[in-house]
This record gives sequence, structure tokens and C-alpha cells, in this order.
Amino acid sequence: MNSCTATPAYINTPKAQQIGENFFIQQFQVSCLGQFSYYIESNNEAAIIDPMRDYEEYIKFCESRNSVIKYVILTHLHADFVAGHLDLAKITGAQIVLGPQAVTQYQVKIAQDEELLPLGRAYLRVLHTPGHTLESSSLVLVMDGKDHVVFSGDSLFLEEVGRPDLASKSSGLTTQQLAQLLYNSLRNKVMKLNDDVILYPGHGAGSSCGKAIGAGTVSTIGEQKLKNWALQNITEEEFVKISTDIPAPPQYFFHDVQLNRQGANDLQNIKSKVTKALSYQEFTQVAADGALILDSRDIINKGIIKGSINITQVATLASFVGILFKPDQRIVIVADEGKEEITIIRLLRIGYENILGYLEGGFDNYVRNGGEVQQLNIVDLKDFLDTKDQPQNHVFIDCRNPVEFKTTGIIPGSLMIPLFQIENQLDLIPKDKTLHIYCRSGARAKTAATILLKHGYSDFVLIQNAGHEHIVKEHQIQVQKVE
Repeated sequence: MNSCTATPAYINTPKAQQIGENFFIQQFQVSCLGQFSYYIESNNEAAIIDPMRDYEEYIKFCESRNSVIKYVILTHLHADFVAGHLDLAKITGAQIVLGPQAVTQYQVKIAQDEELLPLGRAYLRVLHTPGHTLESSSLVLVMDGKDHVVFSGDSLFLEEVGRPDLASKSSGLTTQQLAQLLYNSLRNKVMKLNDDVILYPGHGAGSSCGKAIGAGTVSTIGEQKLKNWALQNITEEEFVKISTDIPAPPQYFFHDVQLNRQGANDLQNIKSKVTKALSYQEFTQVAADGALILDSRDIINKGIIKGSINITQVATLASFVGILFKPDQRIVIVADEGKEEITIIRLLRIGYENILGYLEGGFDNYVRNGGEVQQLNIVDLKDFLDTKDQPQNHVFIDCRNPVEFKTTGIIPGSLMIPLFQIENQLDLIPKDKTLHIYCRSGARAKTAATILLKHGYSDFVLIQNAGHEHIVKEHQIQVQKVE
């Protein structure tokens, strides 16, 4: 999935359904955050693990299954999204459960290591697996004395592990000490599970909670023992070195941890407050007062509102906003008609609540009212490299991430400036040249160009829905390797 739905999406769970008649598992995915949540049911009793803030889909699913939610479980206090545990518990009467050493400002059950939580005919066994955070825990689904499934939270992903740098401020431990805890959690707890135990992780590819999470939604312990670097025969020192060599986390992560610790605002209340249609006059006034104009439109060939930043619906809108802007940033939205609420939900998922509303009628209404528009030169793939026989007047900027530079190389001569470093490296980008900006798919390039527009740059060449690999293939380029 490349887009991000308005509700958590259902993922087929054949592995779990094949092994047990007395329990049922449904996996949910929010792809733009790379986040998985889970519904586990036995004899009409259900548990929800790591629910998203927009909780309605879990309620609907329980109603369709004629089940009652007994537990709402957080594998840890999440940093990358605001969880929906409080709203779910309030509506259903379910018990909120966290692992050992969790500290919250609301009432929860603190489960102990190896504690069994009864669920119908099954049990959920708590495995305390600290390292990502101190309270991080995995849940093992036990039926008839046999371990069937482990929900590993952010301790173990497909071909990766959780980052150990998020709890260093709150725990009093260094990132290296947390990595040591994670190393031992994996070896003393997770790797002792049988190879046939099904593994359901807390995140998939695209999440910032791990350095290079592999593709897929489910695995087994045995498969990960073969494929996951962290489960190989390496020393603690080697593990610490690799797991701590990771880019700085998005700035909103620490904001979300605190929201999950203290308890976020009721979703329906805040959603009704910020979902406001603004007239052209109201919109231009809040923009003039300094609000960020967030343009979430997929297609911007007709131009953009002056001063706006384009972060599209097909990109990872929530995580991009969370990396580029502070959580208290005042935001006003320009969206494709009918997608205003989706944009708002995606912002609320990461705790960005200072939303002033959206422009009624969107971009077209702005144009009809004579609003100032800026243009971007979006060309076909075949024309992207055209320098009009004046290469000295053109600069190519690759705004992908460093790991992508190393994995696939770069177009020779390109400046390597990741999107999230653009504003810190303006001195490297000339204003008197034509800037050909590209990434993997075109989404980050559009965001980068709109950021540069705000800084006085004006001459761009972009491509729609294409990027590095498409350029290399179309023009048969020999890429330059990056060490």
C-alpha cells in the first residue's frame, strides 16, 4: 500500500487462521506510519494490541464478530503515533495493560514478566523485552500449553530491531545501555521461542522506529533467525554498534511519547473542533497570521498557493509533517475536495492538534478569488535531464535518504541533500541555477521544491510520480556508488 487510508486497513492473516480453531487474529495496518495493530479473540473475548488513535474500526470489527473487548494492550508507550487505548477503554470498559516499568498518568494494569492474561480459552503471556523502551513487552498467544504467536511490538521487526535511542531521556540510561538491554531481551526471551511461532511485529517497512525494516507483515521466529541481522551470532558490542548507528528520530516522537504517557485529548472532541471549513477570507487571514499552509493535494500541475508546503496524500504525510514541523505548529489545510478529513485524521494520529481548519473549495476556490499562485515546472520523464545544452546552469538535487544513496547509488554529479536537511543546507544550493529535484517517487521532490520556494528559489524541474530508478532506466545511466 502506498496510500494511507482514513481508517486502519485490514490485512489478511492466513498463517494465524490456519493453526487455531479456538482463536482468531486480525491484523490492521496504517501504511503511511508503517504501523500494525491487532485484534485477538478467543471464545468471544477480545484484546486489541497497539490501537491507533482513530479507534472506530476496532469497535466495528468487534461488533461484526459479536465479541467483547477485555483488554487494550500497549506493547510500550509509543513515540510515532498517539494510541487510542484511552478512548477504547472508556467506550468498552476494557482494561488497559502495559508491561513492567511503565509509568502513566492514568490508571492501568501493569503486567509482570511471564504473567498470563486469560482470554477465552487462550492466554496472552507477557514477555518483558526492554531495550526499545524500558517497559517494552511482547505478547505470546498460548493455547493448550503451546506458544502459537508472538506480538513483538517494537522489540523485533522483520529483518530489523527497534531503535534504542528513544527512551534515553526518560529512563536515565544511555542509548548504548538501552541497546545492551535489547540485545539481551532478544537472546534471553524472543530467541527462546520455538522456530514455528508466528511473529507479528509492531511496524513494517517505512516506519522510523527501525533503521531498515524489511518488507512484509508477518514472519516466524525461525525465519527471522535466518534473515534478521540482530539474531545472528554477533557480540553485544557488535549489536550495540549497529543498532545505535541510526539517524536522529523525528522531532515529534518525544511529543507523542508524552501524550501517550499523560493521556491525549478525546479524539471525537478534538476532531470536531478542528474540522472547520474556512472561507477564502478566513483562510487568507490565518495564513497572513503565520499559519503553515499544508497542501496535501496529489497533483500540483496547476500551481500552489504562495507560501504553502506540498506534502501529498500518497506520501507519508504524517511522518513528513512530524519531521519537518514542530507539534505546536499552527496549520491550515488545502486538500483535494473530499480529502480534508483524511488529512486532519492523519495529523491527529501524530498528535498535531493545532489545526485551524481547511480552505472550503480547496485550491480552485483560491484561484477563483484571485489568490496568488506559484508555478512549478513538472515535465515528462524523458525531459527531466534536458539542460538545453547549458549544463553549467543546471544543478541536480537528490533528496532521498542516506540509506537510499548507499543502496542504489546516485546520478553522477547530483547533490545529495535529504529532504529533511534541505533548510539546513541552503548554502549548498545556488539560486541562479535551474534545480532538477528528484527522489524515489516524486513526492519528496515536490515537498523540497515548495520549501525552497519559500526561501526565494524559483527555477525548478520536477517529474510527476517518478524518481531515481525511473530516471536511471529511462536514460540508461551508470550510477555513481556512494560509500
